Amino acid sequence: MKTYTLKEVAKKINIAPGIIRQWEKELKEVIEIPRTKQGARIYTDTEIDLLINAKELYDQKLSKETIRLQLQRKSVQEENVDETVKVGTSLEVIDEPISASPVSKEGNEQAHLFFEAIDTYKNHFIQEVKEEICHAVRKDMIEEVKKEISKGTLTTVKSISDAIYKSSAKTQAEIEHLSKAVEKNADQTADKLQYLANNIKSSAIETSDDIFTLTKQLTDSTNAISHFINDTNDELTNLTEAISLDREFFAEERQQYLHEIRQREAAFLQMLANFRDVAAAKEKKWWKFWS
Repeated sequence: MKTYTLKEVAKKINIAPGIIRQWEKELKEVIEIPRTKQGARIYTDTEIDLLINAKELYDQKLSKETIRLQLQRKSVQEENVDETVKVGTSLEVIDEPISASPVSKEGNEQAHLFFEAIDTYKNHFIQEVKEEICHAVRKDMIEEVKKEISKGTLTTVKSISDAIYKSSAKTQAEIEHLSKAVEKNADQTADKLQYLANNIKSSAIETSDDIFTLTKQLTDSTNAISHFINDTNDELTNLTEAISLDREFFAEERQQYLHEIRQREAAFLQMLANFRDVAAAKEKKWWKFWS
């Protein structure tokens, strides 16, 4: 059975929480809101339906007494239609495997609140079952008594009275059995939830240790990579400086070679010019000699 808080109900039916509290005071004979051990209101779908009906009646500008009577009449009609609760009702609890998953510290607080909600639900559920069973049995018996009284048969009335007494005793015993079964199942559920909370806590601790170890390893790896990057940067800087010095040295040698080549080229050109001059002078002398 899903439950809601006052704020959730106010948001669900689109009305202020203070107005809901006022309606609960004005219609306390019809609207009874269960509470937790701490006094907080717990709303189910039944209370929400009543509040929605009350809102519709208030919107019609009806008086408080008229609204109260109409809600009571509708509640009685719903009880007459919902006569599905039978004597000997049994409950079955299906055990499901519980798996632990890592959560934060808020999981323990939520588990504690869940235990309290389970206790409240157990108490209200037992009370509702008792009331429904008693109401159904009492109503059936009263109808039978009315029919037999109308026929005027005193013996039948007496037998029906005995049947009512026996049925009430039997119903009481079955209610007690049902209450014990609900309490037993609630205790088993509480134990399982406690086991789940312990598993959640241990898993959270293990996860925290794993995260710490992983963080430490990541820090060490980061430091090693940073050191390697720094060494690599230093080597690259030294290599760049060496290359720059070598480039300057080779540039100076190149200039020197170029200068020597130009000097040799100039000497060669000078020698060639001298050779031409000598050749030309010899040629003139040769002609002069034969002339």
